[in-house]
Amino acid sequence: MVTINLLPVKDELRLNAIIQHIVVFAVCIGIVVIGLGVLQGTMKKQKSMIESDIQATQIQIKELKVKAEEIEKVKKRRMELEKKLQVINDLSTQKTGPVEDLDELSMLIPEKAWIGSFTNTGDKVIIDGTAVDNTIIAEFMKRLQGSKHYTDVELVFSQQEGLNHKFVIQCKIKKIQN
Repeated sequence: MVTINLLPVKDELRLNAIIQHIVVFAVCIGIVVIGLGVLQGTMKKQKSMIESDIQATQIQIKELKVKAEEIEKVKKRRMELEKKLQVINDLSTQKTGPVEDLDELSMLIPEKAWIGSFTNTGDKVIIDGTAVDNTIIAEFMKRLQGSKHYTDVELVFSQQEGLNHKFVIQCKIKKIQN
């Protein structure tokens, strides 16, 4: 004989399997949602740390810019002071320079020679004078060339006027550092 089971067992089993699948699916979705939440929280934390680092770095940059501006001001001030010191040194050298140059010139003039004019333009000097003869002029030029104050001695003009010889000598003044 054939027996027929009229109870809905297969439907119940099928329903139980569907419920299990739904529960597993829901648990998986729950795990994924919890994982995404944790990941999002971690990312937010990292983002806030990075933003705070950026803000701290920007503050440091502003402080360093202020310091860099101060350094530039100090450098400019230093350059100005160095220029002023150089001017003072130049003026000091120029103050004693002409006196020393003229003192040296007075020692170099031979006994039978006279200076009519002494023109100084920068480092160039023109000496206009009179001497008894050409040998005195040559001796004067040798003394000038051997001097520590004069260089590039050159006779520009020499002419006899009466008993004496008129001459013009051009030379340069050496810069002597103290």
